[in-house]
Amino acid sequence: MWNTVTRVLECPSCGASLAPPRFARSVVCLFCQSTVQVDPSAVSVALFRKALAGWNSPETHGYNSFLSIGESHWATRRFIARGEISDVYLAERARWPTERVLLKVLREPESAPLFDREWGVLDELQRSEAPGAAIFTTLVPQPVVRGLVENGPYQGRCAMAFRWASGFHQTFEGVRQAYPQGIDPQISIWMWRRILELLAFLHRSGVAHGAVLPPHILVEDGEHGIRLVGYSAAGEPGAPLATVCSRFEQFYPARQLSPEADVEMSARAIAFVLGGEGECVGVPASVPEPLADLVRRVAVDGAENAWAVRESVGEVARRLYGPPSFHPLMMPV
Repeated sequence: MWNTVTRVLECPSCGASLAPPRFARSVVCLFCQSTVQVDPSAVSVALFRKALAGWNSPETHGYNSFLSIGESHWATRRFIARGEISDVYLAERARWPTERVLLKVLREPESAPLFDREWGVLDELQRSEAPGAAIFTTLVPQPVVRGLVENGPYQGRCAMAFRWASGFHQTFEGVRQAYPQGIDPQISIWMWRRILELLAFLHRSGVAHGAVLPPHILVEDGEHGIRLVGYSAAGEPGAPLATVCSRFEQFYPARQLSPEADVEMSARAIAFVLGGEGECVGVPASVPEPLADLVRRVAVDGAENAWAVRESVGEVARRLYGPPSFHPLMMPV
């Protein structure tokens, strides 16, 4: 390589390596999907670094309040939720073009191992080669950056950012608060199937979630989308649970990670949004008996194969409601 000039072969948006075909005038970054114009002329290393530093500076883009994690800078926009070990914010890169992320800021240093566990599991899942990985890796939190906050009110705290997925504003906990008597059982069908699809992918990837709880299940506004968050307890099946959410302690069938426990918890979460009480296995009389029976059986006995349970849910749905139809959850105004 020359000492004074070099060609720019990394994405200025995210830093990923670029490999433009010969004679190409532009290239699309495979990581962040930015379109980068390829300049055939040589660029001075010093001038490039100076321009990059200016472009990456929040002040250049009018930001006067931001936090830094390594060489990335983030402006927090609003508080989203208080998790078991961290506070969650909507944030954006403090430059243009920007990107939205969910920013998790650790509250107490002693919880750092759980923080690291969550990042490690999600980073591993992005490299999964299990069937359906191309789709399902976009449906679990996608890591962007982690590290110590270097400035601002959270200076010195551990933080990590995940790609923002628009439309997911409600958890099962919020749904139950909005519908204390329970949601329409027909809506619960697609909800449970989406959860089981995600669990099947996790299990095929060698990961048990360990905390399939109402605050960790997100519902897409006006669509049939479900996302599963809260991976601080996740890990290899057979390992002991690293943490338990005290508010939903009755949802845990065991203190060990396993596919069976994940599936069992999914049924208890469905019973919960259907209006169930007690040990999360009671199902209201308004739920058709074939569906109620399946929920009760899985909530008590669990099942190792999440995809098989998904198929059972589909069979029950066809007997009760006929061919699949569109029934999104509509939250009250």
